Amino acid sequence: MKRSASLVFSVLLSATAAACSQPPPERPAFVIPDEFVPDWVNTVDPDAIFPAQSGCLLAVGGGVRVLQVLEGTAAYGALRAGDVITSVDGAAVSSREMLLRELADRPVGGGITIGGERLGEPFSVDLVLTPVSSEPDRAVLGVIPETKLAAEPPSGLPADPGLSGADPFRRPVIINGRIYLHEPLAATWSPYPGVPAGQMAALGSDLYAASAADPLSLVKVGGGGAVSIDPGPVMVDGRAGRFEVLVSGFEAVLTSVGDLVLAGGEVTTGTDGVGLSALIAVDPAEQSVAWIRVLGLLEADAPLAAVRGYRSPSGDQALITLVERGPNDDDPADVWTYYLIDEEGEGVMGPPGVDSFYRSTGVNGWYDDQSILYLTDSETPRIIVWDLETGEHSPLRPVDEGEAADLVAVNPVGDGRHVVQIREGEVSLIDVELPEPARPISRGCRHESIGGGSAG
Repeated sequence: MKRSASLVFSVLLSATAAACSQPPPERPAFVIPDEFVPDWVNTVDPDAIFPAQSGCLLAVGGGVRVLQVLEGTAAYGALRAGDVITSVDGAAVSSREMLLRELADRPVGGGITIGGERLGEPFSVDLVLTPVSSEPDRAVLGVIPETKLAAEPPSGLPADPGLSGADPFRRPVIINGRIYLHEPLAATWSPYPGVPAGQMAALGSDLYAASAADPLSLVKVGGGGAVSIDPGPVMVDGRAGRFEVLVSGFEAVLTSVGDLVLAGGEVTTGTDGVGLSALIAVDPAEQSVAWIRVLGLLEADAPLAAVRGYRSPSGDQALITLVERGPNDDDPADVWTYYLIDEEGEGVMGPPGVDSFYRSTGVNGWYDDQSILYLTDSETPRIIVWDLETGEHSPLRPVDEGEAADLVAVNPVGDGRHVVQIREGEVSLIDVELPEPARPISRGCRHESIGGGSAG
């Protein structure tokens, strides 16, 4: 089956840089074949990974298997079909996507060291990335790869002492009632200690929840006990000027921004003790409140509550879902608006494009650092990207009828290219630039994303 040249580019593992800052490459530029990509390079059949009737299994990446080495590149003769690449310049590589990330900023003509396994034995080889004739600022490794996957039951995953890894796309998920740290691009999983709470938010490698026993405390999930928070007073701005408020309780931890945990809760005024709904920024390290934004006193008179939150991939911003509460009902109504805010507490309620939403049940998360992803609420949903700079809402990818029949959620990874598609009983990584699912994530598991997402 033939594929376009752009698809060929995506699987040849390119590396881009400013060629003008590098000496001219010694190796002749490589001409990418116009139309040759085997059908089985970019799609992995879940049935080939997950045995039938096997219960809950997770797909775990074990490196990048070389399917073909392209003649005319530096890799030809140095790498072989069947080699499994596990590192680049000492950095671990467990999936095709991680190999692409490691090569993304390499200079044209630059040298790299590839480590891996060949016929069960370790090997290492030094290579020079090969420039592409049609794009002088682009170079390729010169292999057609696939992620080497193995199916593992959650109970068989080894504990990872390095839970403080710096992968910006690492996310906590709940699999069959237990917490795991999942790196969707790397296809790696780490068991996380502790029992899931109703609502949790990740800050670095830590998970926080509101304490059920003490309304003025947070709990570090997995150990460490309660984190008592100084209630203030804290100065806030209202229409009548500045006044003092005290935190009276945290209802739920929503998300984080920078080094702060954001929680929805209630504050009281220092004069008359009136209770007000608020977004509260907490510094767990200092056990103090960094700032408070009283809801309903900013842009609207309606009683609002902050019920969900989404941290941007860089951590510089958070998007908070605000809902209107009925006067005699504690249950939140439909989504009212959104609050886009940074670590300093500067933000805007109702960022551009709120009035242009397609019918939906709310956002799913950050697609990249400037846009949000959500699903339309229709018989055959569409994936929509909301650009927070322009306010535009643009269809990203259709969901076919077969996917829609048991679709539960589509959660963005945050890199502006991949999403996690949760269907009943099966979860897959989707590369939106390719027509087929990139690879399976799990099968037969109850999979729930923390801080946005649903179970399936």
